[in-house]
Amino acid sequence: MKPRLYTATFSPGRFGRLAELPGFFLLLAVNGKPANDRPLCNEGFLNVVSPDALRVSVEQCRAVAKQTMAAWRFDKTRMRWTDLTEMEKPLTLRLISVNRMKTEHAGPLGFARGRDLFVVSAAVLDDPFANGTLAHELAHIQAKRALGKVSEEHLVPRYFIEGHGNIMGRAYRDYLGVAKHNYDAAKARQILKFTGEEARTILTDNSYGGRGTKEMDKMEAMGIFFVEYLRVRLHRGGVPDAVERMGRVFELVGRGETYQSAFQQQFGASVDRVVTEIVNFIRHTQSNPAERLRGTRYQQFL
Repeated sequence: MKPRLYTATFSPGRFGRLAELPGFFLLLAVNGKPANDRPLCNEGFLNVVSPDALRVSVEQCRAVAKQTMAAWRFDKTRMRWTDLTEMEKPLTLRLISVNRMKTEHAGPLGFARGRDLFVVSAAVLDDPFANGTLAHELAHIQAKRALGKVSEEHLVPRYFIEGHGNIMGRAYRDYLGVAKHNYDAAKARQILKFTGEEARTILTDNSYGGRGTKEMDKMEAMGIFFVEYLRVRLHRGGVPDAVERMGRVFELVGRGETYQSAFQQQFGASVDRVVTEIVNFIRHTQSNPAERLRGTRYQQFL
């Protein structure tokens, strides 16, 4: 199973609900910043701080900073954001020791908070798979920066946000040639098990995913399938640049469009129509679910 990066903003299930975690806000001083952090190193607009300066070396700091910025650049290049000034505003990475992450946050690799803070464990240096998780979470931060002031208003559905993050993580791992695919295979199995009613619920109830790990897992899998449906099946031939068009949706919503209007502009179909198509496709493939993965990045797991 994928070592998770917890996100307090986009993903209230497995990725976070950090505001509800006992002691979380004890990490923050009155001004909203950790009280015991020290500057450690920087890489471009990425400023790395740490409460564990004696346990996290400068060399580790620099390595994590370079690793993070490589994932950031991959996401930025792939998404072709139109406002690079917004994307390159200062970003703080709070680098903490492996032990601190295990004791204070039950062992995730890290989590993104809002548009400007990324908390990361030094453990990301030890597992190549973590590069994909970095790209996943940084995709969330970039999407929030594209959304701008409305980024906390939940105007874009969770399945769309998590589908985008997951696809970016997978794309970066594929780009790096990471061979570990346990997480991807697990998501493929979840996609094969969906019923039409489950699909409709996940794609129409934006609170879905916020009531525990099982919901979150299913919502992420449906988000992945939603993106792949756009990419290979929408309009029967698919929309090859669907992921980039998702970026335009984030930007349009940030400029005042509704999600429904932005989606229609980018994909030439209403959200309701696409949801209906997906629900019907899930129903029609109930006896042959392998058909759902044909032509997708997840076909290899059949």
